[in-house]
Amino acid sequence: MKIQDFFQLPDGRTARLYSLRNSSGFGADITDFGGAIVRLLTPDRNGKLVDVVLGFAEPADYIENGPFFGALIGRVANRISNGRFTLGGKTYQLELNDSNGKNTLHGGRCYGRRLWEAEVVDDYTLKLTLNSPDGDAGFPGNVKVEVVYHITEDNALSIAYSGTSDAPTVLSLTNHSYFNLNGEGAGECGDHSIMIQAGRRTEVDEFLAPTGRNPEVAGTFYDLRAGKSFAKIHEENPNCFDDNFVLSDEAESFKENVAVAWSDRTGIELACSTTAPGVQFYMGFFLDGTLRGKTESSYPQFSAFCLETQLWPDAVNHPEFPSARLNPGGEYKQYTVYKFGVRN
Repeated sequence: MKIQDFFQLPDGRTARLYSLRNSSGFGADITDFGGAIVRLLTPDRNGKLVDVVLGFAEPADYIENGPFFGALIGRVANRISNGRFTLGGKTYQLELNDSNGKNTLHGGRCYGRRLWEAEVVDDYTLKLTLNSPDGDAGFPGNVKVEVVYHITEDNALSIAYSGTSDAPTVLSLTNHSYFNLNGEGAGECGDHSIMIQAGRRTEVDEFLAPTGRNPEVAGTFYDLRAGKSFAKIHEENPNCFDDNFVLSDEAESFKENVAVAWSDRTGIELACSTTAPGVQFYMGFFLDGTLRGKTESSYPQFSAFCLETQLWPDAVNHPEFPSARLNPGGEYKQYTVYKFGVRN
């Protein structure tokens, strides 16, 4: 595995970049700062390797990483309504860092803006570890998190998440990569299509916090089970998607090809499989063209999409949702595979 210095933090520590590659050149560059996927190379229908994830032109921009490009997300992915939850009879108030000032987004002081400890397992595998102390961003319990990235010879990137705590707490992790299957600087994704095997979705209020209802998608804009082009989605709703799709009612079984996206232009296909009970499909509404990407191009609105496998958002406030609670002696686990291929 190739390892190189990536950038220097203000406190003098060095963030490094780890390059995982298989024999055909498929692979990912991952930094130990935020666990971010900086580059992901996969072949198109002509065999050309294409970098399909967004990222910054300047490595040090990963320190702030406002859009969470490629980052590991924790302690709790997505939104916590009013930044508040109750556990064991005690109420915890978190930072309200969402753009509307109403919710906690991605755990407040996100794990994607920390330096992780890295261990090279082999040329195909990188393990990252983070210790999150009691009171971190307002959450209880000393939590140890491990994330293992692994690539395969059949062009898959898997992410295995695990976590333990010495006190009752909540934990829900994900990765926030932004994909463009035409290449990271290729502009809008109108020639993409997507299929999501979900019969329900998590309803949200005007501030994007769950209402507690998970209505059926049949006969609505949210029904993506038969596949739909991004252009058609935009035509039907100019705001497009930033929604959690319900994959199951529990966080255990491995569900294959729960979401499949593809590009007509390059033929690249991305199939997502996971043990998580939900997946957030986000189409880049908040991208605005002001960020300078890796190929010196801007990233306009809708120039990428995310498939964030997760517990349902705000599960900490909805006992009827799959639980985010983690007790001492227990272990949080989540496993996701992004498998790449080509449609001719």
